[in-house]
Amino acid sequence: MTKGAPDPFVGARDGLWRPSSWLTPPPHPRPTHWWHVAGIVALTGYANVVANQALSDVWDIPFNLATLAVAIGIARRSGLTWPEMGLRRDRMRRGLQVGAVAMGIIAVGIAVLALVPASRAYFQDDRVIGVAGGAIAFQVLVRIPLATAFYEETLFRGVLFGMFARHFRPLTAAILSASLFGLWHVLPTIATLRTNPAGDVVSGPLQLLGALAAAVAGTFVAGLVFQWLRLRASSIVAPTMAHIATNGFALVAAFWIANT
Repeated sequence: MTKGAPDPFVGARDGLWRPSSWLTPPPHPRPTHWWHVAGIVALTGYANVVANQALSDVWDIPFNLATLAVAIGIARRSGLTWPEMGLRRDRMRRGLQVGAVAMGIIAVGIAVLALVPASRAYFQDDRVIGVAGGAIAFQVLVRIPLATAFYEETLFRGVLFGMFARHFRPLTAAILSASLFGLWHVLPTIATLRTNPAGDVVSGPLQLLGALAAAVAGTFVAGLVFQWLRLRASSIVAPTMAHIATNGFALVAAFWIANT
């Protein structure tokens, strides 16, 4: 790239949310080495195990944010720019606008599901039974926004997508990051099956494998939707808000059902 020339990854790729751009190759190869990607994937895999097996809800906030800081450091060391990760101050307002629309749609969807008797069972969760409202507020207002939504969206829709997009077409990069996002949810799904009454119907390795496959597929699709929001807004703010709404409103619905 000629010195002083505009970076094609900054402004020229703002339209990647359009289907016509999904198969467009990157402007030119970039020197993000695969060992940087492998290092970030290994780091986050390790962090996923630690967060799900060893840490409490309080301690996984600083742990996850520290993990994210290391991942961003590796990405920056590889040459990835802030715009490539969706961390653009000039697109924050757009991110808030797109994210607010997504939050509204998700809120309506969860409210309808929570009110329909046939789907209310999916919100039943032993972890909210007998829990004080303050603890739920901490989850919804602090832990979910920081340790889940911002952490995972910046990691998958920002860092990993940005690194993949340097070498692949946008659709391929989105599929790769969404696939990792789906696999990321294997351990949380196992924990959920232990605490959700819906998990009582899962008995035997084949049913467990089916439940895990369904969870991976569902979060893979969610990852693609979140990625589209990130590209639509050119900001990680939009999918972060949608992620907060998905997890936070579902937890509020579970708390409400458990106490009615």
